Amino acid sequence: MQELFVPLALSAVLIGVCLYLHFKVLRSVGSQMTAINERFRYPMLVVMMVIFLTHLAEIIIFTVAFWVMTMTGIGSLAGAHSSTPADFFYFSIASYTTLGMGDIAPEGAVRIVAGLEALTGLLLIAWSASFTYLTMESVWAPEKD
Repeated sequence: MQELFVPLALSAVLIGVCLYLHFKVLRSVGSQMTAINERFRYPMLVVMMVIFLTHLAEIIIFTVAFWVMTMTGIGSLAGAHSSTPADFFYFSIASYTTLGMGDIAPEGAVRIVAGLEALTGLLLIAWSASFTYLTMESVWAPEKD
């Protein structure tokens, strides 16, 4: 039972942090749309860059968790890697985007966290797509006479 509690508790914290970060960033961008619209010629490029950087930050949050889990012996990664930060980052990207290349495989508790990262990434990418659509609809709406 303990082998299940640690990864689930860690995942709950990671998911909570990522959801909160995503919410705060999208809320901030949404509330700043008028200023972004006035300040930048292509406001959607600013919105997309902020969303991209937010996803990158969320991937890095999971990257650090995988590194800590591996260093503390809670789990490990197997396959074509040398345990460099780039390997953990690559694995996190593959998990978050649900790409799952398969050249690096999680072992132990890392499997649960990686699976839940994939679910989190899927949810947050869909949320970003929805936000982008709604933002584009308002930014590119035809002017009414």
